[in-house]
Amino acid sequence: MPSSDPPRTIQDVIARLEAIIDEAIVGSGRIGYFAALYQRVTVSVRRALLAGNVFQDGPRMERLDVAFAGRFLEAWDQHRDGHSPSAPWRVALSFLDDPELLIVQHLGLAMNAHINLDLGIAAAEVMEGKVLDELEPDFDTINGILGRLIGIVQVQLAEVSPRFAGIERVAPVAENRIFGKVLDGLRDEAWALARALHEAPDAERRRELVERRAEEVAGFGRDIAEPGFILDKAEDWIGAKESKDVRYNIQILGE
Repeated sequence: MPSSDPPRTIQDVIARLEAIIDEAIVGSGRIGYFAALYQRVTVSVRRALLAGNVFQDGPRMERLDVAFAGRFLEAWDQHRDGHSPSAPWRVALSFLDDPELLIVQHLGLAMNAHINLDLGIAAAEVMEGKVLDELEPDFDTINGILGRLIGIVQVQLAEVSPRFAGIERVAPVAENRIFGKVLDGLRDEAWALARALHEAPDAERRRELVERRAEEVAGFGRDIAEPGFILDKAEDWIGAKESKDVRYNIQILGE
């Protein structure tokens, strides 16, 4: 399938995500884990836009959502076409064929790349030439919606990975090693990157800031994929009861 044009509306984003999900179900592709959850969140954002009472500036938030989602879709197209996406996405997508990783690790890798790098870049792009602080209230609101993605992960994992709910009893630091890096981005780092890019004097400085942050986030991704002894001890215990049926798992995560 050739690369698609960038999305222009939130409905375009939903359609692209649904196409990725369908393709992943047919081909048992683990990219479907993240795409299924992301599609749910995007539908929630669309409904908030339709309601008209959630964001201060609905049209601007649709532009942010489209720019934000577009970075994932571009990274997926690049990977699928044999090209190289950003460093965090290279790390995340390089593990898609690894059956040894837990479902939560595949999800954490994608969320890390998307939230901890892409969100700040998208915000700066949407507010170029404008007052960045005007976006902050709606940015915090979208962070709340993204934060629910973490909650969705934890609830849905109970069905496809029933022992994940008991991870704190086996390895109390392991869950934070996976989700903590993502939550850090939700709280402060994405906005800090947006501000730094917005205030950068020129394109060269913006490029340097993005490259530096990309390497940091790629490092977080490597920690998620290979967190060391703590999760290694729990991985076999969790994985023994985790569903290995990728098609089924995608359907559950997308319910």
